[in-house]
Amino acid sequence: MKPTTACAPYQGFGNTAIANVTYQPSDKINAFVSATYSDFSRSSDEARVYDVAIMRARLTYQINKYLFFRGIVEHNDFRKRLLTDFLASFTYIPGTVLHFGYGSLYEKLDAGNDFRESRRGFFAKASYLWRL
Repeated sequence: MKPTTACAPYQGFGNTAIANVTYQPSDKINAFVSATYSDFSRSSDEARVYDVAIMRARLTYQINKYLFFRGIVEHNDFRKRLLTDFLASFTYIPGTVLHFGYGSLYEKLDAGNDFRESRRGFFAKASYLWRL
């Protein structure tokens, strides 16, 4: 079977830029923001094949040595998606941990500018360290 020109491999060139910022105003709060941009163009006619920008932010709040909360928001411009994740984690002793989380995926399903929730989920995880 002979490949068509639409799926045949071709030469190209692209650019990638990444920026990360971490801000920790105290030992209890940690904020991290990252931005990634990437594009790709065909060499033959310099037509843009794709360009994508992904923004991600993570905020962690460590209440004490046992309990922390974390929130993540990620926007993917290429897939037109917004992801949100929240996590609560309690560590009694190393190896004995409880996690509770919630996540949602929002998508632009039509030509409008509004995101609509398309998926969501809750999870719980427990780990217990038992020693002899």
